[in-house]
Amino acid sequence: MNITSKGGMTVSLLALSIVMAPATVAQEKTLKVGGRVQIDYTTANLNTPDSSINDTEVRRARLNVSGNYNSSIKYKFEVNKASGKSINVEDAYVQFTPAASKLKIKVGQFKTHNSLDEQTSSRFISTLERSAFTDAFAFDRRVGVSVGTSGSNYTFDAGVFTTNLEVNGGTNEGRAYATRATFNPIKTDETLIHLGVSWRHRKKGDTSSDLRYRQRPYTHVAPSRIIDTGRFAKSDNFFGAETAIIHNNFWASGEYASLSAKGSTANPDANFGGYYGEVGVFFGGKKTYKGGKFNRPKVDKPLGEGGYGAISLVGRYDRVDLQDNIYTGELETLVLGADWWPTKYTRFGINYFNSKAENGSANNGNGIIGRLQFDF
Repeated sequence: MNITSKGGMTVSLLALSIVMAPATVAQEKTLKVGGRVQIDYTTANLNTPDSSINDTEVRRARLNVSGNYNSSIKYKFEVNKASGKSINVEDAYVQFTPAASKLKIKVGQFKTHNSLDEQTSSRFISTLERSAFTDAFAFDRRVGVSVGTSGSNYTFDAGVFTTNLEVNGGTNEGRAYATRATFNPIKTDETLIHLGVSWRHRKKGDTSSDLRYRQRPYTHVAPSRIIDTGRFAKSDNFFGAETAIIHNNFWASGEYASLSAKGSTANPDANFGGYYGEVGVFFGGKKTYKGGKFNRPKVDKPLGEGGYGAISLVGRYDRVDLQDNIYTGELETLVLGADWWPTKYTRFGINYFNSKAENGSANNGNGIIGRLQFDF
């Protein structure tokens, strides 16, 4: 397992917190073992220069343990093994909820608080890959401390972070600050409206490499990024706005993202942006929502229980613009997707994508991605 000494120390502290917890709370404990597997097949073509892709990969294979001590302390530890990669730590945190309080204090490694698409689990995102700006702007898991609160129609989280457990940043690892707020002006059995905003400030460490911004032509198995600014920034600020609606079996959502990057040494500054919009419909089920993000879909009549599961259809337009000053690269992608959910824990998905790039390593690309997914 590729864990640095810093990562090992952090994991040890998390484990110690869990072990010591029973000394301060009643001995009511739960433990759950879970995981997910996502296997993808991609056939695609990139043009000018021409190349073809025919590849199968384990997109994600995760195993986790989670649980709680009463309602005051929750924990999760998860590892992932994807094709061509070593075993990496994903989530590794303990969450404390003081008695008679709505505050939640999370310590460990977890995602920074940004973007509806990023916060939604990869099991439940509408297309097989997330929006381009979430990768281009490098939303990730980091070691940190976060404070949050929530109610029936709102959430708020804010955190301070260093780097990912798998990154060895030397004597100065850099830092990030992030916050996200969501609100549901309408929340009924038939209709839900989601509004959200988020912010992140990121600064590299003195001994770390400069920040860079890049993205693949949708498929994860593409041999290289189709747009790439190269490393040039010492810090950046991200601002994002989100909106979504679920009405019975119909849904729509979209986000707008803006990032300002501060160049290091003689590198000039830059302003980048991105957005996406999608619409979708379920037959035999519906999209669901919980805690400021999309959740496990509802399947009215699962396969083997008197039905054939649920079908969902989605269309998405996605764009990221990395062109400003001396930096170049713009990518727009159309995605059409269909999913069969035999049960709410199993998914067979297919996406057609068509990407067009400006000032990229290729002019355009198109292809089909299929996915077998199950979780437990």
